[in-house]
Amino acid sequence: MKILLLEYITAGGFGGETLPASLLREGTLMRDALVHDFSTLENVSIVTTYDTRLDAPQLGASIMQSVSIEQASDALATWRQLLNTSDAALVVAPETDGILAHLMQMIEAAGVKNLGCLSSAVKTTSSKYDTYQKLKSANILTLATYTVDAFLQADFSQNQLGRDGWIVKPSDGAGCEDTFYFDDEASLRAWLRMNQQAVQQRQAAKQFIIQPYQTGTPASISMLCKHGDAWLLSCNQQTIAIVNDDVPQTSAKPAHIHYQGCMVNGLSQHANALFQLASDIAAAMPDLNGYVGVDVIVSHDDIYVVEINPRITTSYIGLRESLGVNPAKLMLDLAYSQSSPESLSSTFNLPVNMNNKAVEINLNA
Repeated sequence: MKILLLEYITAGGFGGETLPASLLREGTLMRDALVHDFSTLENVSIVTTYDTRLDAPQLGASIMQSVSIEQASDALATWRQLLNTSDAALVVAPETDGILAHLMQMIEAAGVKNLGCLSSAVKTTSSKYDTYQKLKSANILTLATYTVDAFLQADFSQNQLGRDGWIVKPSDGAGCEDTFYFDDEASLRAWLRMNQQAVQQRQAAKQFIIQPYQTGTPASISMLCKHGDAWLLSCNQQTIAIVNDDVPQTSAKPAHIHYQGCMVNGLSQHANALFQLASDIAAAMPDLNGYVGVDVIVSHDDIYVVEINPRITTSYIGLRESLGVNPAKLMLDLAYSQSSPESLSSTFNLPVNMNNKAVEINLNA
């Protein structure tokens, strides 16, 4: 079996553009973990590409091919050609500007096995506002989410929303890119006024959302999905920092949210509740497929869904060490398991001997 494996940033997706430093390290670590895991599988060869500004991936024994992508070359054309000779594909890419959704459509058009989510699921989850609406309609606890216009028209004086601050971020953002924290409603409204033109331009494309800051433990779920079923892989504690470049904070320079890493399976004590949540999400969104990451906040007995990532996430980097089994094999086994939307059960099951060891991922190291 030949698998096309692409991590967008390292695989040449940015062409002649500047590589985003904040996402490059995560992307490289995810790519290397995936290459390692898939290259150790029997009867599997993989092909990948890499941006010539970066080092080529360290190829395992079963790697068939690694293709360099020049800055001025057409990465999409190269990927389409490689899909024509592949049996399956796994792509990791940002949801921003519809990039991941477009690549999922490309895989679906090629008729190869897609180890990732369906393009329909990617389109929904790429919009944090659409995700909020989907979760709300399924009675899944999530953070109140506003467009800029809705926020400006709302009156929060009679409730507790925003008492711990507010978060502003792109609706289709990846990671913590362009994610800002404001101490209070007044600071946020002042920032929106000062940046009115830029906000209006983004809001015209539904690209900005506003959420109340929720206190608690930032966490995430790593899970497998297929046809509305879910299998919980790990319960991860995230390390999130609010970095204030301007002290005291002003509306001209709000604080930034930075993702610094996580402890894979660092919250295994919440496994039962998080498994139920994973099952509820999969049932509400049956087109989620393969590996999915869900960002949550654990606050006492409540678990709030923040966003759904329809792709490999940073937690994957430590997953093999944590579980003691190869997650790439789990993804392949699930993809080729005998199940359908009409069936009541799947032939796929997780191994009973998984370790669930806590493994630290430090992106600042």
